[in-house]
Amino acid sequence: MAAHTPLPASVPPAGAPRRDAEDHSVRSAVAVVVAGVVLVALLVGGGAVVATLIDLTSWVGTD
Repeated sequence: MAAHTPLPASVPPAGAPRRDAEDHSVRSAVAVVVAGVVLVALLVGGGAVVATLIDLTSWVGTD
């Protein structure tokens, strides 16, 4: 009787659908681009808030 040895983790089960490595890399690239856009939006929004605060403090400071 032969011993049962499990398949290595890199071998998918027989009925599992195959996924292309390129699909994963494209999704990763899209995620990086979206994260960059969010970062730029946060920086621009933060700069607008700082500019507004500076404008308000200069307006309040002049009597």
